[in-house]
Amino acid sequence: MKKDRIVLDFVRIPVAQQTEFGKGVISKMKNNPKFPTPDVSIDELEAKNTLLETRSVAALGGGKEATALLHQTQEEWVDSMRKMAKYVDRIADGDDTVILSAGFHLAKQPAPAVRPDFSVELGDKSGSVTIHRQAVEGAKSYIWQYSTGETPAATDADWVTAQVTSKASVELTGLTPKTTYWFRSAVVTTAGTSAYNSPIMQVVI
Repeated sequence: MKKDRIVLDFVRIPVAQQTEFGKGVISKMKNNPKFPTPDVSIDELEAKNTLLETRSVAALGGGKEATALLHQTQEEWVDSMRKMAKYVDRIADGDDTVILSAGFHLAKQPAPAVRPDFSVELGDKSGSVTIHRQAVEGAKSYIWQYSTGETPAATDADWVTAQVTSKASVELTGLTPKTTYWFRSAVVTTAGTSAYNSPIMQVVI
């Protein structure tokens, strides 16, 4: 019988969701007798999670240094969380209740996706992203735009319309790796075109 294992879904979710996921793991593992000697201490993981949250806020204002620090901290956070996941897998030995008690998700039954109103995720291929937004009842189409640079484009003329779709999600390909992109979306209804949402930053890899 195949044993349950942890799915490493926390690696590719947006930073804001990573910090919330981290808080959940920390809360469930702290003082949990099932996990007496984790490979990464709870205090260390909590410190990394707090630093990631702090630097993600700082990077919203743009700037190469703030963005670089965010990416560095995110890599360190993912590395620590991977180590913690391996530890929990080892202790659980296929017991799904033990895995879930640590706040991780099962590979055989990933937790239902809880998406924010607008999100950007790295795609499976280099130079690609998948963008989701909350669907709008009666929408005729969705407009997807991007700009590049340390801060979002200041004028509408500097935004590039990548696609117009009938669905509330889109996959963009052919983007330039190692480039900071900003993404935004608007919806077209019988009443006209809505305002664009606040842009989200993503460094494409």
